[in-house]
Amino acid sequence: MHLTNLPKIARATIRYPLETQVVFWWEDENGIFQQSEGHGRDLSDRGVFVFASCCPPVGTGVGLRISLGGSTDAPSELRIEVEGRVLRVEPSRSGERSSGFAVLLLNARVAGSELRKYPFTDAD
Repeated sequence: MHLTNLPKIARATIRYPLETQVVFWWEDENGIFQQSEGHGRDLSDRGVFVFASCCPPVGTGVGLRISLGGSTDAPSELRIEVEGRVLRVEPSRSGERSSGFAVLLLNARVAGSELRKYPFTDAD
């Protein structure tokens, strides 16, 4: 039996394209705080994929800040902070802008101008 003959299984969640800056941080194997930036590829209620030149290792707990620009109805920037675990790292392929990693989301906070009570990292 070829894998192409197997029935297709639908995804449990819808992925939404995400082309925005993502700041992410984690502790390395020595307990040292690491931080980097990348760009989102897509987002769902269970996960996010981030293109980045520096990727945390598989299994690592990460924090991410996704910044969404304001619209005419809501001119202030909307920030979503999430915590998760790196599920996989994909090396860059020829023609792609960089490598990337997929994160399984564990919790999320939406922070806008009226929700500043949530703490953010020193990068703010």
